[in-house]
Amino acid sequence: MEEIVNLERRTVTDAVYEQLRKDIIEMFYQPGERLSEQKIAQRYGVSRDPVRKAVSRLVQENLLISKPQCGTFVSELSIKQGREVCEIRLLLEAHAVRTACAHIPQEELDQLVSDLEKTRRIAEEEDEEEARQYIYRLDEQMHRIIWKYCGNEMIGSIIRSYDFIVKRIQISNMQYHRRKSGTLLEMGKIILALANKDVDAAVKAMEIHIGNIKKTLVESQ
Repeated sequence: MEEIVNLERRTVTDAVYEQLRKDIIEMFYQPGERLSEQKIAQRYGVSRDPVRKAVSRLVQENLLISKPQCGTFVSELSIKQGREVCEIRLLLEAHAVRTACAHIPQEELDQLVSDLEKTRRIAEEEDEEEARQYIYRLDEQMHRIIWKYCGNEMIGSIIRSYDFIVKRIQISNMQYHRRKSGTLLEMGKIILALANKDVDAAVKAMEIHIGNIKKTLVESQ
């Protein structure tokens, strides 16, 4: 008889860790902000013990920094790290879009174009936060489809391993560097090139998109 394996259940600490990580990545807690375990516990409706354990895990991931006698702070965005991730993405995603272009099913392309038009309409309205959320979702959808049909599953896995860095860069660019219109324009060019099966245009648009992200990071130093 095979040995029974008891899977670890999701604990309160796990739930706090996941929510706190999400709040840091999405910048509810700002880079450099000092965190209070008591306030986090109150916000999440838990005791301080799971918060303390979650904070310890996030310190190990370098999303939080613990300073003796000072407290715990949200780590600053690393410009060097961001540039390096952009360089990795430039290599991998240019290749991915080149190989995926001929293989994305028409129904997925039609949905992508439809969602692009919807996002453009939302972006013209006055609700900045809603517009940003739609752009984030469209960006995630576009890249997910490219990774799915590029013929190399490792590309998506590698880029997703840097997801917390990519997401913080993306939110910083959108909120503080006014990249909403530029980002949407760049994604539109990628999506329409894919829809037209124009490989060279899709690769060029992807290179420009990631290059502009890197350029914004460098200029923000």
